[in-house]
Amino acid sequence: IEFCRLKDLWLIEDNCDASGSLFKGKKTGTYGDMSTLSFYPPHHMTMGEGGAVLTDDASLLKIIESVRDWGRDCYCPPGVDNTCGKRFDWELGTLPRGYDHKYTYSHLGFNLKVTDMQAAVGLAQIKKLDSFGNARRANWKYYRDDLADLEDTFILPEPTPHSDPSWFGFMLSVRETAAFKREDIVRHLESKKIQTRMLFAGNLVRQPALTNLAQDRSDMGMAAPYRVVGDLKVTDQVMNGAFWIGVYPGLTEEMRGYVSTTLKAFVRDQASPH
Repeated sequence: IEFCRLKDLWLIEDNCDASGSLFKGKKTGTYGDMSTLSFYPPHHMTMGEGGAVLTDDASLLKIIESVRDWGRDCYCPPGVDNTCGKRFDWELGTLPRGYDHKYTYSHLGFNLKVTDMQAAVGLAQIKKLDSFGNARRANWKYYRDDLADLEDTFILPEPTPHSDPSWFGFMLSVRETAAFKREDIVRHLESKKIQTRMLFAGNLVRQPALTNLAQDRSDMGMAAPYRVVGDLKVTDQVMNGAFWIGVYPGLTEEMRGYVSTTLKAFVRDQASPH
């Protein structure tokens, strides 16, 4: 925030996985000039897909809505005409004077509107959002407490100081000194119908999309299209050792117990002499 104020920049806060989280008692997503939410199925609420951009700045709202609606200059809501009072009196760009303002475009935009059915699902879920967050917190705490004796095998997650996260998932990182690798336990959990996820893309510069692009540019005598600072040692450790288990609000006590028992049994089995 200080940097953005110093440089006269807008701060866009990525809050897609953190709806309802608090930092120093204030909700994340309210620190920036704009913030984002995701409605992808694993996130805090869902409309099947899509997301939202939030702002409390009227000028930014006009820009955001324009970019959402093909880049229109007109700010009338659907079904409303001539809010500006001069719909056929504008003269913008090199369009003829009086060209219908509803079909005048001041930005390069997108068509990002949701369907009415998605919106109905979203409105119903908003009412449950706080209870979803409370359930995620309770599920995360269950795993943190029940798996606490596995600290010598896993790096267990800790909240950032002064924070109260509405957790996306429970992150486990297999220590380099463990008797097994991340792949081993992930395969075991999946075989027991316990889903896992990587920490998304891991080390991005190791993804084929970027390694192939870098190679193509190298073949043409050009530099890689990105800059790497440091050796990314910790990034590689996370890529090689970390995985998520879910804290979905619909988990029952029996489901949580099954996940925890399966994890602990695998660790005990690997530590025992065969």
